[in-house]
Amino acid sequence: MIALTAALAAALPSVPAMAQESTAPQEASEEADPGTVIVTGSRIKRNGFNEPTPATVMSGELMANLGQVNISETLKLIPQNSSFQSDATAGTTAGANVGASFANLRGLNPFNGTRTLTLVNSRRFIPTSDGGAIDLNIIPSAMIQRVETVTGGASAAYGSDAIAGVVNVILENNFQGIKAQVDYGQTTRNDGKSFHASLMGGTSFGDGRGHFVAGIEYQKNEGIGDCAKVRLWCAESYDIFVNSNSILPGTTARSGFNIPGSPTYGLPHYVIGPDSKQAYNEPRGVLRNRGPAPVQARNLRFNEDGTAVVQFDPGRFVGEAQIGPRQGGDGVSTYDDSDIQTPLRRWVGYVYGQYDLTDALQVQTEFTYARRTASSTNAVVPPRSTNFFNADNAFLPESVRTLLNGAQFSFGKDMDGLLQAYNESDATVFRGLLGLSGPLFGDWTWDAYYQYGRNDRHQQRTGTRVNTPFIYATDAVDEGLVKTGVANGNIVCRELTKANPDPRAQGCVALNLFGLNNADPRALAYAYRPVMQDFKYSQHVLSGSVQGTIFDGWGAGPISAAAGADYRVESGDVWHGDIPDYNDYAFTFGLDYAGEIKVLEGFGELNVPVFRDSAIGDLLELNGAIRYTRNHAKNRDSGEQKTSGTTSWKVSAVYDVIPDFRIRASRSRDIRAAGFRELFLRNVPTEPWSTSGIVNNWWLNPVASQTGNDGTPILNGGSFALTPEKADTTTLGAVFQPRFVPGLRFSVDWYQIKINDAVTTLPGQRIVDFCHQFDIFCDRITFAGADRKDITFIDARQVNLAKLEVRGIDVELDYRLNLSDIASSWNGALNFRILGNHQYDFISQANPAASPRDYGGQSGPVVDGGDFNPAPPWIWNAFVTYDNAGFNTTLTWRRISQGIYNVERIGPEDEGYDPTQPNSINTNRVKGATYFNLAMSYRLPMGQSDTRHIELFASMDNIFDRKPPVAPGGGGGGGSNYPTNPVYFDTFGSKWRAGIRVRY
Repeated sequence: MIALTAALAAALPSVPAMAQESTAPQEASEEADPGTVIVTGSRIKRNGFNEPTPATVMSGELMANLGQVNISETLKLIPQNSSFQSDATAGTTAGANVGASFANLRGLNPFNGTRTLTLVNSRRFIPTSDGGAIDLNIIPSAMIQRVETVTGGASAAYGSDAIAGVVNVILENNFQGIKAQVDYGQTTRNDGKSFHASLMGGTSFGDGRGHFVAGIEYQKNEGIGDCAKVRLWCAESYDIFVNSNSILPGTTARSGFNIPGSPTYGLPHYVIGPDSKQAYNEPRGVLRNRGPAPVQARNLRFNEDGTAVVQFDPGRFVGEAQIGPRQGGDGVSTYDDSDIQTPLRRWVGYVYGQYDLTDALQVQTEFTYARRTASSTNAVVPPRSTNFFNADNAFLPESVRTLLNGAQFSFGKDMDGLLQAYNESDATVFRGLLGLSGPLFGDWTWDAYYQYGRNDRHQQRTGTRVNTPFIYATDAVDEGLVKTGVANGNIVCRELTKANPDPRAQGCVALNLFGLNNADPRALAYAYRPVMQDFKYSQHVLSGSVQGTIFDGWGAGPISAAAGADYRVESGDVWHGDIPDYNDYAFTFGLDYAGEIKVLEGFGELNVPVFRDSAIGDLLELNGAIRYTRNHAKNRDSGEQKTSGTTSWKVSAVYDVIPDFRIRASRSRDIRAAGFRELFLRNVPTEPWSTSGIVNNWWLNPVASQTGNDGTPILNGGSFALTPEKADTTTLGAVFQPRFVPGLRFSVDWYQIKINDAVTTLPGQRIVDFCHQFDIFCDRITFAGADRKDITFIDARQVNLAKLEVRGIDVELDYRLNLSDIASSWNGALNFRILGNHQYDFISQANPAASPRDYGGQSGPVVDGGDFNPAPPWIWNAFVTYDNAGFNTTLTWRRISQGIYNVERIGPEDEGYDPTQPNSINTNRVKGATYFNLAMSYRLPMGQSDTRHIELFASMDNIFDRKPPVAPGGGGGGGSNYPTNPVYFDTFGSKWRAGIRVRY
């Protein structure tokens, strides 16, 4: 039922990225009988399987050698994986998956779904996110035997979601004995503290007819706080600024790249630089530089008491929308509220059992229970730029009221000193499985199982602005002055002085935001309230398969086959509580929605050895697989239903020209049906003129402003009109294992993935751009008139793009050298391993009418709000390990090459750079980075047994404390969450971990 390390070792020529094998003799007994093997990517069981698709294997022993305690750390060692969702990418986002870590091969995961299938023991697992992904935190890392990764289409073998590949986590279900571990780690700056402990045990029973394994694991990460406050490189606050239509302080004049004679003319349209602050985000409050306030009443900051004003320095690059990043001036850093690492706690329990009921029938069972809690700091939503205050506000000093002369004013304030906003998640997962297996005839076997899984997640965000109550609370007046014309000093909400006040004004307390600490806590509680989300998801799976030899073939080897059927029912319900006026909140988790997905699949696979030991080669083996998938979805809110049928297939070959040299190739048609969130998500339209409710209207201003000139509601969410994605994946590679250099393996594989009808989210601005440039998606925009001068609504729900196309090269070298081969007196062994990925194409085309754009090599901001994540041109991971008796030391080298900041921009490094052009930027490169990690361990024997020992270990990551390069806009949902890209660059700094393991 599980693939074995020993059997995989027999297939070394076929697998390009094997585990770092230094298995101690005492661990050999933990391996099961290697006579039956399942290798990820195939459903055929057999000896010495030769995998034709590029695969990477990371052993549990390598994880232990490196001091890793979470599988998400291990996946970062695989260059093909993009850690877009992890504890290092929360930033200021308030998403429901805070603290979770997802596998994301080739960076192809859409923001609301997944194209990487995560398996546990070669079986599907209950999704832990409404996008269908599996949180790696719920997998017991201490019990991992190995992690197999197939970086190519595997839909024919496993079904939907495997377009980018499969991550298969194999657990130690044949473990004998007891193993315990306790460890602690932190950064060298005394933050990021992490405690971890695990315990597992296994034993046989019933005279060897049964086996039982159980384990528990606990981890607590305290996290790393607000970026600009705890790291000097972040306090520099590099960001990207927009140099167009900037309003000059004290005037109504504009400055920009396209305005000759203006102060910033000569600079390009986009400027990357330090000292980023958000426009008019100031703790004491400031009058913005916009009408209807007269010029003399703009750019004024209140004192701490809120009784007077002084001049405010707004910095550079503040556009007409009065929002977004600006350079310099007064105020706090943009990154003051971006957590570097999410605080996290996780508990995992796992039980496995098997028993031979008869010689021909075995029963297996698995149970997993896990809980994860996480939280991140969020910025408190301030007054929007179009939330105008009245000149008769009772808290205004008379001097300001005089300057206003009755005019309204736009008010900016950093609210974080008054309230704290947290995004908190508490998720529990249960999975239970009951399986049966046995022989049929000959070498044919059968297996079947039923699996039930359930995920319950509670999400809460505190300190969320309620728009109407906020307006009522900040519209403070003197009650006597309003009612009688004579002031009586009783300051109340204006709405309450009306004859028939809005019922929502009940409980309103006047809110004074001028100065510091002048706000009444009751007023804050009235205007800012928590929002929540409960997500419940269940999964039922029935699966059965048979496999064996059809006939012995014609001397090249047996012709084998596998066939089976899978039936899966998944249903989810998302509820947001009975919160009054939920649509009136500045931030929500979306609206209530529910749906059900039923999947029925049948598959078959055939493996044919064509020749062996022939004059034209040592081996030629062909493999083919086909799967039909019927997907039925039902929206439980609207009652809509839809059914789709899709076929996936795969053909592959391995050709051993000589024993030293192998050629392998595969071609597959892979499919992915839209998932739960992509189909059923319902959202509230964004707030007009907020940072997410504003676009550039090219018909209003044909010269690119990129600062937003048209505020409009934008509707995001799922769409029941989505069709299944189809992908064509091609791989071609070679494996070289020269007999004249024992222990050396080298492989290189070329890959191409073409996805048609890719499900994605187009931001509102992208829809406007496509309509203006190509006259597509215009039906998603509502205009107030035929002249298109005013956009009143944008439908930005999920769409099927024309295509995504990814190409690249995977490289691996592995060499093991026994030092005694050099000198008989030398002890121990060295192992060298290098993994590399070169992604040279990442092409996106929204529509056949639109021009394709190649994002290959981009390592700056995410694309389309994180709907796919391109990689730097080259990513390398290398390991050098020395083993000698009970001592092990491993040096890890990771290299991320220089990349392009944004392929849509042209900088001085690019051909055609012109600072007067709309796509100009002052630099369009992201520097590369090199990291070194070092780990050591030493085993102390307990008695005479090789299976009993105490092991001390320690590790240091980023030992030279390399700060990340500048790449603003990385991570999170596409905003300026960090001045770098934490998906690829380390933001924690030097960190160490030390602990003890006991094996008995």
